Amino acid sequence: MPGLEPLRATKGRRYGSEYSYVDLPNSNPFSSDNTRLGDSKATRRLMDKTQVFCDPENSNIRNRATHTGEVYGVATSIADQLGLNIELCRAIAKGHDIGHTPYGHEGEQLLSGFGGKPFKHNVFSIVVAQHIERQGWGLNLSFETLEGILHHARGDRELTVNSTLPAEYAAAMFADKIAYTFADLNDAVRSSYLKKEPDVARALGKVQRDRQLTVISALLAESRAKGYVDFSEGPVFQRFNELRQFMKDEVYHKMNWDLQKAALSQVYDFFKNDPDFEGVDAVVAVALLTDRDVNTLAIHLLHGRLLKAEDIHNFGMHEILPYIKGKDIDYTNPDLEWGKERIPMPFGKN
Repeated sequence: MPGLEPLRATKGRRYGSEYSYVDLPNSNPFSSDNTRLGDSKATRRLMDKTQVFCDPENSNIRNRATHTGEVYGVATSIADQLGLNIELCRAIAKGHDIGHTPYGHEGEQLLSGFGGKPFKHNVFSIVVAQHIERQGWGLNLSFETLEGILHHARGDRELTVNSTLPAEYAAAMFADKIAYTFADLNDAVRSSYLKKEPDVARALGKVQRDRQLTVISALLAESRAKGYVDFSEGPVFQRFNELRQFMKDEVYHKMNWDLQKAALSQVYDFFKNDPDFEGVDAVVAVALLTDRDVNTLAIHLLHGRLLKAEDIHNFGMHEILPYIKGKDIDYTNPDLEWGKERIPMPFGKN
């Protein structure tokens, strides 16, 4: 069991020295992963993808990129306080949402229906990192960064911890939940979607920063007491869990996405049926779009125009099309089997 020991070695990367992405000598591989993810097209597209509120007029409301930055900060704090590998936590945080679809989780559910198999953003984040970025060659990230991204979201078991895995995975997972819970509440009030904050939020602190520190402090205390990263007991956890349920019941599940769903459905049909996109999986194509891209196409449809291939020439996804056309991309398979037999490559202490 890893406990609270920092991970000091990586199983390696998918490709060896033949890969063209050159690192500085003796660099921490997880620090390099952070840089590779920061340079990626997928990271740039996050600026135009929904966190909770789609295409807000108020620029203070989060998008998927600013959410990622907040997760990065919380993960850094947790790793620093528990003596974990900070660079690995940062890399997982940086890449954890690069596989998100337009319109967030609603888009994810819609694509699951279109493709007839589950579309999960944590899995697709790894697919993007391994098989779509850099003209289909991938970012050649360390195995642990990819596996940590996979484990940041686990459906109904999302707050449970597998203590046999590196502690950095759980640290990044909790950082994600802490960051978005308080930020989404903040944005719901800012946008007037909620008239006031629930009492359970105020019980955790007067403002967002206080609440976040309250929860992080409780997580740190519980993790030190147990000897592994966990947050599942005590009054602070109970209030945090109650707030998460409130957000599901009063915000996430009550938002009206009918217009976005209609737009996404027609855009999916466009990629599926237009002969210019023969050999392109329409689910993958739509997943690589941003909210802004879909909104632009929706305006064309609203004006009675038939969509044409030339309508996406200025989209970021357009330059990716040649590298996914004719390629069998299984968006349900993280494809991490290659990591099982790799020889550990020590890189020293952080």
